[in-house]
Amino acid sequence: MAKLARMISAVSLWMSRAGGAMLLLAAVLISFEILTRKLLHLPFNVGTELSTYALAVGATWSFAYALLQRAHVRIDVLQKLLPPAVRSALDLAAMLSLATVALVLAWHIAGTLATSISLGARENTPLATPLALPQGLWLVGMIWFALVAVEQSVRVLLAFAAGDHAGVARLSAAAGVEEELDEALDDVARRLGRTG
Repeated sequence: MAKLARMISAVSLWMSRAGGAMLLLAAVLISFEILTRKLLHLPFNVGTELSTYALAVGATWSFAYALLQRAHVRIDVLQKLLPPAVRSALDLAAMLSLATVALVLAWHIAGTLATSISLGARENTPLATPLALPQGLWLVGMIWFALVAVEQSVRVLLAFAAGDHAGVARLSAAAGVEEELDEALDDVARRLGRTG
């Protein structure tokens, strides 16, 4: 189980970095486009289209990593006041809901991709991008997110069934301020240890 968790974490980190690189490349392209229009008066205009694809693909490719890092936004003001068993039940419900939404989105994206492929759909722009290309990359990210969400849901369900409320929290509860601060301080200590 630990080997599977490490593999999932490694793939999710790689996909998140690739998604971030797509966004950086889109920013560079848009900057280049603005400069060529302003300075050289060239009608270079593909940045908007490509940045839209980069945003959609980069986001879905980062969802799984955000899930594993417990970085998705959750409002848990009242949850901290509840007994551990109730908190665990709410964490389990949240994880199962997230997995369900991811599966439904992946299903609908797959349908959209199938339609684009069957129609040979292309973007109505100078690039005439085949829509199957960005939609396929978008689907890859959403399928990976759905698989990771289901895997995490199973782990949370097993911890909940075993009465391991700390395990449920470790897997699915929103990271608290103290926990985030401890992680940041540990990261600083590691960096200082490497350089010093």
